[in-house]
Amino acid sequence: MNSSTIEQGELVVADILFAEQVGVKRRLALVISSTAFNKKSHDVVVLKVTSQGSNTFFDVQLSNADTLKKSLKRDSTIMVDFPVVIVKENILARPDKINQKKLNEVKQKIKKLFDL
Repeated sequence: MNSSTIEQGELVVADILFAEQVGVKRRLALVISSTAFNKKSHDVVVLKVTSQGSNTFFDVQLSNADTLKKSLKRDSTIMVDFPVVIVKENILARPDKINQKKLNEVKQKIKKLFDL
Protein backbone atom coordinates (compact mmCIF):
# COMPACT_ATOMS: atom_id res chain seq x y z
CA MET A 1 0.00 0.00 0.00
CA ASN A 2 1.38 3.43 -0.93
CA SER A 3 1.20 5.10 2.48
CA SER A 4 2.88 8.35 1.43
CA THR A 5 -0.37 9.72 -0.01
CA ILE A 6 -2.56 9.38 3.08
CA GLU A 7 -4.77 12.46 3.24
CA GLN A 8 -6.36 14.29 6.13
CA GLY A 9 -9.99 13.19 6.33
CA GLU A 10 -9.41 9.61 5.16
CA LEU A 11 -11.05 6.79 7.02
CA VAL A 12 -8.58 3.98 7.62
CA VAL A 13 -8.68 0.55 9.25
CA ALA A 14 -5.87 -0.10 11.74
CA ASP A 15 -5.09 -1.82 15.00
CA ILE A 16 -5.56 0.87 17.70
CA LEU A 17 -4.41 0.61 21.33
CA PHE A 18 -7.04 0.67 24.04
CA ALA A 19 -7.01 3.72 26.35
CA GLU A 20 -5.26 1.63 29.02
CA GLN A 21 -2.42 0.99 26.51
CA VAL A 22 -2.95 -2.77 26.93
CA GLY A 23 -4.27 -4.67 23.93
CA VAL A 24 -5.43 -3.49 20.55
CA LYS A 25 -8.62 -3.53 18.56
CA ARG A 26 -8.93 -3.43 14.79
CA ARG A 27 -11.13 -0.43 14.09
CA LEU A 28 -12.01 2.38 11.78
CA ALA A 29 -10.18 5.65 12.41
CA LEU A 30 -10.16 9.14 10.92
CA VAL A 31 -6.83 10.59 9.80
CA ILE A 32 -6.61 14.05 11.35
CA SER A 33 -2.94 14.90 10.80
CA SER A 34 -2.39 17.16 7.80
CA THR A 35 -1.67 15.71 4.37
CA ALA A 36 1.64 17.64 4.34
CA PHE A 37 2.65 16.03 7.66
CA ASN A 38 1.57 12.61 6.43
CA LYS A 39 3.78 12.89 3.34
CA LYS A 40 6.88 13.49 5.49
CA SER A 41 6.24 11.31 8.52
CA HIS A 42 6.24 7.57 9.15
CA ASP A 43 3.26 8.14 11.46
CA VAL A 44 -0.23 9.59 11.18
CA VAL A 45 -2.50 10.98 13.87
CA VAL A 46 -5.97 9.44 13.90
CA LEU A 47 -9.19 9.67 15.87
CA LYS A 48 -11.03 6.50 16.79
CA VAL A 49 -14.36 5.85 15.09
CA THR A 50 -16.86 3.64 16.89
CA SER A 51 -20.43 2.51 16.51
CA GLN A 52 -20.63 2.48 20.34
CA GLY A 53 -20.12 6.19 20.96
CA SER A 54 -20.30 7.57 24.47
CA ASN A 55 -22.01 10.77 23.29
CA THR A 56 -19.67 13.17 25.01
CA PHE A 57 -19.42 16.84 24.06
CA PHE A 58 -16.38 15.99 21.95
CA ASP A 59 -18.01 13.24 19.88
CA VAL A 60 -18.95 13.93 16.26
CA GLN A 61 -21.65 11.82 14.66
CA LEU A 62 -20.77 10.17 11.34
CA SER A 63 -23.09 8.64 8.74
CA ASN A 64 -22.79 7.64 5.09
CA ALA A 65 -24.14 11.07 4.19
CA ASP A 66 -20.81 12.44 5.50
CA THR A 67 -18.59 10.15 3.39
CA LEU A 68 -17.58 10.10 -0.25
CA LYS A 69 -17.96 6.36 -0.98
CA LYS A 70 -20.83 5.62 1.45
CA SER A 71 -18.94 2.62 2.85
CA LEU A 72 -19.99 2.78 6.52
CA LYS A 73 -21.80 -0.33 7.73
CA ARG A 74 -23.65 1.69 10.41
CA ASP A 75 -23.85 5.19 11.79
CA SER A 76 -20.80 5.86 13.94
CA THR A 77 -19.10 8.36 16.23
CA ILE A 78 -15.74 10.08 15.79
CA MET A 79 -14.09 10.30 19.22
CA VAL A 80 -12.36 13.68 18.96
CA ASP A 81 -11.05 13.46 22.53
CA PHE A 82 -8.96 10.34 21.82
CA PRO A 83 -6.19 11.10 19.28
CA VAL A 84 -3.78 8.23 18.59
CA VAL A 85 -0.49 8.14 16.69
CA ILE A 86 -0.06 5.08 14.49
CA VAL A 87 2.67 3.93 12.13
CA LYS A 88 1.52 4.13 8.49
CA GLU A 89 2.58 0.54 7.90
CA ASN A 90 -0.09 -0.56 10.40
CA ILE A 91 -2.89 0.80 8.23
CA LEU A 92 -4.68 -2.22 6.81
CA ALA A 93 -7.22 -0.52 4.54
CA ARG A 94 -8.34 2.91 3.38
CA PRO A 95 -12.03 2.44 2.64
CA ASP A 96 -13.39 5.99 2.48
CA LYS A 97 -12.99 9.70 3.18
CA ILE A 98 -15.25 12.17 4.97
CA ASN A 99 -16.54 15.28 3.23
CA GLN A 100 -15.14 18.75 3.92
CA LYS A 101 -18.16 19.84 5.95
CA LYS A 102 -17.75 16.95 8.40
CA LEU A 103 -13.97 17.48 8.54
CA ASN A 104 -14.56 21.13 9.47
CA GLU A 105 -16.93 20.01 12.23
CA VAL A 106 -14.22 17.69 13.62
CA LYS A 107 -11.66 20.51 13.47
CA GLN A 108 -14.00 22.82 15.41
CA LYS A 109 -14.35 20.18 18.14
CA ILE A 110 -10.55 19.83 18.27
CA LYS A 111 -10.24 23.59 18.74
CA LYS A 112 -12.68 23.44 21.65
CA LEU A 113 -10.97 20.41 23.17
CA PHE A 114 -7.57 22.12 23.21
CA ASP A 115 -8.90 25.67 23.69
CA LEU A 116 -7.21 26.87 20.49
